Amino acid sequence: MSNLVILIIFIFLAFLFQAALGFLQVRNFAKHYGQLRRRGRVLIGRNPKRLQAGTLLLIALDGNDVIKSCQVMKGITTFAHFKEIKRFNGQSFIELVTDYTQLHQENRLIRQCLLNAYQTLIKYQNGTLAERDFSGQTNFFELPLVTYFRSKINHFQGRLKKEGIMK
Repeated sequence: MSNLVILIIFIFLAFLFQAALGFLQVRNFAKHYGQLRRRGRVLIGRNPKRLQAGTLLLIALDGNDVIKSCQVMKGITTFAHFKEIKRFNGQSFIELVTDYTQLHQENRLIRQCLLNAYQTLIKYQNGTLAERDFSGQTNFFELPLVTYFRSKINHFQGRLKKEGIMK
C-alpha cells in the first residue's frame, strides 16, 4: 500500500475514534442533565471562548432560583466528565452572579459560565432568546481539540514571525 492510502485510512480511523468519544461525551451530558432536570429547572452556562479549555456548567434551580445542584465539565478533550460543585448549593443564583466579591473568588472559566447562564436566564425571562442561544449545532472548527491544535499552530507561527523565519 502506498503511504497516501495509509495516511487516508489513519485519518479516517482517527475521525471515527473522535466521533465515538464525542458520542460518549454527549451521553454523559444527557445523563447528568436528566438527573438535574428531575430536581428542577436547569440552566446551562458555557464558556464562549474558543481558544481555551471547554467548560460547561449545569445548574439546577428550584422555583425561587435557589441552586439545588451544580455540576461542571472542564477540559480540552472528550475525556472530560462532570464534577459536582457543592459550594453553590443553597445559594440564590441571582445573588451569586451579581455579587462581585463572591463571583471573583471563582476561577475565570467558572465565572464566565455563571455569567453566560445568567445572560441566558435574563434573555429567557425577557422572551429575547435567539436560536443560537439554545441551538445544539456545533461548528467543527469550534470543537475543543480543534481549537487546541489551532492555538498551538498560531503560537508556533507567532514564534516563527518573531524570529524572522516567517513573514
